[in-house]
Amino acid sequence: MMSNRNLLVLGFIAGFFSAALGIGGGAIIVIALALFFSYDIKRSIGTSLATIVPTAFVGIITHYMIQSNNIKLLVVSFVVIGSVTGAKFGAGLANRMSNRRLTRLFALLLVFVGLKLTGIINFPTESVSDTNAYPLLILLGLIAGLASALFGIGGGVIMVPVLNLFFGLSIHEAVATSLTIILPTTLAGAMFHKKFNNINTEATKFLIPASLIGAVFGAIAANNLPSDTLKVIFGIFMILCAIKIFTQEQ
Repeated sequence: MMSNRNLLVLGFIAGFFSAALGIGGGAIIVIALALFFSYDIKRSIGTSLATIVPTAFVGIITHYMIQSNNIKLLVVSFVVIGSVTGAKFGAGLANRMSNRRLTRLFALLLVFVGLKLTGIINFPTESVSDTNAYPLLILLGLIAGLASALFGIGGGVIMVPVLNLFFGLSIHEAVATSLTIILPTTLAGAMFHKKFNNINTEATKFLIPASLIGAVFGAIAANNLPSDTLKVIFGIFMILCAIKIFTQEQ
């Protein structure tokens, strides 16, 4: 009973951050299942992806009802081309590559993203209205899809800062657009992981309902917080996740 109650709490927290920051909530679920529920890393990844799919859907609907213009469908279409393909390769790599190496690389990525969002590192942006940006969006999708299936995340930890910092979308647009991309990306990743029997369906019965409720509150919060506040929250979250991963590796 205590374990089931904890899964409900985890689901709500993951759902909230999924919709509030456009990250899918996978970074939270994977770490929590591995550290506090004694799941092996591969089952944590598969279960995380299965939870993210319906959570992202509810988050998208809520974002659309609040401010539909924040979802950039042109961006979504190009990124998804790459992300679904990347998810296929990521799921296979997750069952072959060293967990130690993957988690360390992921932690370094989170640190880099956190530093960029807090303003320590800055790069010039490129408008997505420029056709030269379309191949880059597909490349972004490949990387995000690969990371999604490889680490059990939605891919938003990559897409939100990249769309905001490199392609000129506002943080609110990046969050809503990322969440829309996450749906087909994580669905593909979950299907591939299911083939490897990496999904704990009993856990998803508690994680999914709670995450759906959290996603509604998260989407509302995302549209009522200032952009700078969201950037700081997201950046700090990334750095804390990285520290947690490095600590776990010791």
